[in-house]
Amino acid sequence: GAALMLMIGARRWIAGIAIAWGVISMDHAAAWSDGSLEFLRVLLGMAEASLMPAMVFYLAEWMPAHYRAMPIAALIAMSSLVPLVGEQGANLLLHLPQWFGISDWRWLFLVEGVPAVWLGMHVLDVLPQTPPNANWLPHPERHWLITQLREDMRNRTPGRFLSALRCMPNWKLAGARMVIGTVAGSLGMWVPFAMQETGYLAPSVGAAIMAAAAVIGALAALLAGLRWASRVWLRRSLAIGLVLAGLCLGTAALLSNGLAAVLMLALVAVLLPGLLALSWVLAPFLLAGAAAAAGFAVLAMAGTLGNFLAGELDVFRHDATTRSVVLAVACFLAAWLASSMDGRRMAGTTAPAAAGE
Repeated sequence: GAALMLMIGARRWIAGIAIAWGVISMDHAAAWSDGSLEFLRVLLGMAEASLMPAMVFYLAEWMPAHYRAMPIAALIAMSSLVPLVGEQGANLLLHLPQWFGISDWRWLFLVEGVPAVWLGMHVLDVLPQTPPNANWLPHPERHWLITQLREDMRNRTPGRFLSALRCMPNWKLAGARMVIGTVAGSLGMWVPFAMQETGYLAPSVGAAIMAAAAVIGALAALLAGLRWASRVWLRRSLAIGLVLAGLCLGTAALLSNGLAAVLMLALVAVLLPGLLALSWVLAPFLLAGAAAAAGFAVLAMAGTLGNFLAGELDVFRHDATTRSVVLAVACFLAAWLASSMDGRRMAGTTAPAAAGE
C-alpha cells in the first residue's frame, strides 16, 4: 500500500481507499453465506489498514514540523469520536423497516457505504496534491509554505523506501505503537465484562463509560496538540504516558475486580488517545520522503498486530489480575522503548534541542 501511494500520490490513494471502503461496505449487503461475509471483512480490513498512514503522510507533506501536531491530534480525536457516534447511528439503522424486502442489517451496510464513496470522490476535487498546486492560497502564503517545507526537509534525511527498515528509532516507536494497540483492544473487549462482574453496571453501560473516557482523552490530546511542536520532549511525553498507563494497570491488578479497579482502567482509556496521537506525531520526525511512507506503514502494521494480540489475551477474561499485570509490564517496556529513541535521529527538531540530547 505504501509503495502504491508513492506511485500515485497520497491524495489519490486516500480517495481510492475511501471509495473502496464504501463499495466493499455496501457489498456486505449482498453477502449470501458466512464465507462470503468473512471474505468481505478481510477486504474491508485491507482497505482500512493504509488509511491512517496515508493521511499522516499527506499532512506531513503539507505542514512544517512545528505546525503538524495539532492536525494529527485532531485526526486522532475525531477517530475516537467515531465509535460513539457510529454505534448510535447503527442502532437507528437497525430499526428501519424491511423496505423493498431488504433486511435491516443489509440496509446498515448500504447506508454506511454511501458517505465513504461520496467523500472519496470529493477528495479528488478538493484536496490538491502538493502545496505548489494550492491555487486557492494567495501567492505570498503559498511561497511561504513552500519555503518552510523546504527548510523542514533540510533538517530531515530523505531515504529510499526500504531504508525505513534500517531506522531503529522507527522500530522502537512501532513497538510502543503495538503495545498501545494491544492495551486499547484489550480494554475494549474486557472492561465492559469486568464492570458487569462488579455487579454495578451492565456491559452496555460499561462500554458507554469507556467510550466517554476515550472521548475525554481525545479532547485532551487535541488541547495538548496546541502545545506539541517540533520538540524532543514529544518522546518523553510518550514515555511518561506509557508509565502512567502501566501504573494504572498495575494498581488495577492489586485491586482485583472491584469498582476502583474499573476506574483505574477507565483512566487508562483516557490516556490512550493521547498516546496514539503522540506516536503518530512523532512518526514524521524520524523519516522523510519514500522512507516515511514505509515507516508509517510499519507503524500501522504494529497497531494491527497489537489488536490481534489483544484478542489472544482474551484467554485471561476471567483472570483480571494476570491480564492487568501483562498489560502493565508491556506498557513499561514500551515506555523504555520510547525513552531510548535517539533524539539526534529525530529529524525536524531544532538543532540546539537535538544537540542537547
